[in-house]
Amino acid sequence: MVRAVAAAALLSLLWLAPAATATDSAPWKVAGDVELALADADTALILGDAAAARANVSSAERAVAGLLAGRPQALRVAERALGEAATAVTAGDQAAFATARALVWTTILRASLLEATSSASSADVEAARSWLLVREFRPPTRFSRAAADATVALDELAAGALAPKKAAATVRRDLLDTYDSRLRTALAGLRAADEQGFAATRAEMGALALGYWRIVAPAYADSRGARAERSLTGSFEKLALAAGDSTALSAPLARIENALAAFRAAPLTEAELVQRAGQLDRFLRLVPIEYGRGVKDGRVTLDFEIQEAVTFRDGAASAFTDLRPTLASTDARATARLSVALDELGTALADAARGDAVADPDVVRATTDQALGLIAALYPSAWKEAAETADFDVIAATLDRLQAAAAAGDWKQAEQARLEAYGIFELGPEQRLRGLAPSLFQEVEGYFWYGAEGYDGLVQLLGRHAPDEEISTTRAALDDALARSEQQIGSGPQSDVSVVTNAAIIVFREGLEAVLILAALMASLVGAQRHYRRPMFVGVGLALVASALTWVVAQTVLTSLAVYGEKLEAIVSLVAIGVLLLILNWFYHRVYWQENLQGLHQKKRRVLAGAGLSLATAQVVGLVLLGFSSVYREGFETVLFLQAMTLEAGAVTVLEGVLFGLAAVVAVFVLVIALERKLPHKKMLMATGLLITWVLVVMVGTTVQTMQKVGWVAVTPIEGLELPYWMGLWLGIFPTWQGVFAQAAAVVFVLGSYVAAEALRKRRRATRLAAASAPLESPLASVEPDAVRLQPVERVAEPVGTR
Repeated sequence: MVRAVAAAALLSLLWLAPAATATDSAPWKVAGDVELALADADTALILGDAAAARANVSSAERAVAGLLAGRPQALRVAERALGEAATAVTAGDQAAFATARALVWTTILRASLLEATSSASSADVEAARSWLLVREFRPPTRFSRAAADATVALDELAAGALAPKKAAATVRRDLLDTYDSRLRTALAGLRAADEQGFAATRAEMGALALGYWRIVAPAYADSRGARAERSLTGSFEKLALAAGDSTALSAPLARIENALAAFRAAPLTEAELVQRAGQLDRFLRLVPIEYGRGVKDGRVTLDFEIQEAVTFRDGAASAFTDLRPTLASTDARATARLSVALDELGTALADAARGDAVADPDVVRATTDQALGLIAALYPSAWKEAAETADFDVIAATLDRLQAAAAAGDWKQAEQARLEAYGIFELGPEQRLRGLAPSLFQEVEGYFWYGAEGYDGLVQLLGRHAPDEEISTTRAALDDALARSEQQIGSGPQSDVSVVTNAAIIVFREGLEAVLILAALMASLVGAQRHYRRPMFVGVGLALVASALTWVVAQTVLTSLAVYGEKLEAIVSLVAIGVLLLILNWFYHRVYWQENLQGLHQKKRRVLAGAGLSLATAQVVGLVLLGFSSVYREGFETVLFLQAMTLEAGAVTVLEGVLFGLAAVVAVFVLVIALERKLPHKKMLMATGLLITWVLVVMVGTTVQTMQKVGWVAVTPIEGLELPYWMGLWLGIFPTWQGVFAQAAAVVFVLGSYVAAEALRKRRRATRLAAASAPLESPLASVEPDAVRLQPVERVAEPVGTR
């Protein structure tokens, strides 16, 4: 009897051993075994080996029994699907097998989500990690990153930095976001398979859609209610059944797509929405630019540019997919029109890439403008502000283009991509990094240009046609620096210290000049003539108003031309440099302050004399005009100088510097007027001349770099020269021969003209002194002595009475 019981116990242990082994195995390993067994069964079915297919299905059944032992409801669903798979194998029905296989796998994924979140909420980190490995991911692209939130949450849970409930919520959200995306991908695949007539793929996509839906259905019920969830579940079941019949597919598919348009299983956070909104806007704006470069006279001239346009359109479409539920809740019709516009762009670009048809660039731009108009109407005000992180995505895409061009040996295209990537960085992230992390900004700039941290810069690598390994090494370092830059920008407030400071210096310099001119003009208006200052102050006020209006006009004009980007900045900078050179020439020739100020004094005397009008009217009008002209010229110059900075850093940042500069000018104005004649006006004026020389050097250096950025000026690095960050920031000095030479030439021109003018002035003065000190000659000295004759003196009779 005892021996019989022992034998029975031994047999029981042997029978239970496989199940225990399967249960004790890691979930991810068992799930992998199930997936592999079903894949092998599919292959055997295709090859007509029914016996091997049945054996693989049996292996999958045993593995599933162990894997889902703790989830009886999921186990029943999976076993039913495996039974259908066995039947399909017997019947040789590949479409039915694909359907069953998809349902088995999505059932495992659903169980994995429940187990991972349950383990996380009970602080069982190891179990949660093991089940989390049984998952799928959203296909990562250059515009989106692989999901890692769940993994990070479990790490923080293990470290005690995150509460179990919050960790479980993060895991659930991450997985729901993944399967929501996979659901939409399956629906798109179903439609594509139906259009192409692939029956087996159509059946598999329909089953996958149903399986993914069952995972996200609870989230839909929380959002829309249980009744709506049950109704939509019925539509998915009809869809899965109709996947084998194309004629019955369209109705449930259309209903499902409409229902999901405004739904997202794991809603994006506000920061994620802003980021994706920025990506949609930026990528979309790049589409017509790249397309226009690649098309000429109705044919594709640069295939590479068309591919870039396709890439950016796809990036915009990816961002729109994430934003669509939120946008549809605001305006479903406008969101639908935006979807149509993106689809039209995709079709046009695909046709051009295949060579089927080449749309006119104006048509592509018009479609893009229509989409951008819809975006502007749909976006809330918070989204319309720049999303800085989107710039990093565009930079990454452009650097991908650089590497692809370099690998293909197209070094011209690679350099163009480098300039574009750096231009995006300079006009966006750089401005904030200057205030938040100056050393990091210098590092990123070094990778783009002349090297940093022991790595050669991209401009050097492309210039010498370096191999792909070296370019990849620098790219990896640049990517790391850009990732750190993105973190800095995301964690700190906006700060543009250098832009604010430079704007304040320009305003203070120009304002100081106006103040000194006014002080010199008003110096004699004291005592009984003091009341003449009032009309001049009125003219000053009008000049300030006119300067503000000039700013508005300049901003309006330049904004309308903003599509030209850095090229417009370079042109405005060149004009500003020309004005600066003219002003400095006036300074150092002493015309600006001797002749110009003398002319103003003469105007003042004529005004006080009242020539041409009644005395009172002439004095008032003349003094108003005098005050206006003295200040408005400086205001006009200031507006011109600031436009280049505004294009680079934005009007708000520049206006901050303007306010600081104006405050300093007002303080000096009060001081100068109070002290009146006691200030050394001429010496102060010469000091401002030196200050504007500094501004000239900075502006020439930065303008040359801008022209290098747009490709108007070549880039020749000064080998071995490494300059500190502050020299580029405050002096505009960068280690290229073109920039250094241009700055040196500007200084030599100004100082050389001064030296030449001084030499000429001294020579003329010496000539005048020599002429003045020469002995005077007698007018008779040149008359011949024999020609002199003494004439008799005649006496003239005087009138009577004159004595």
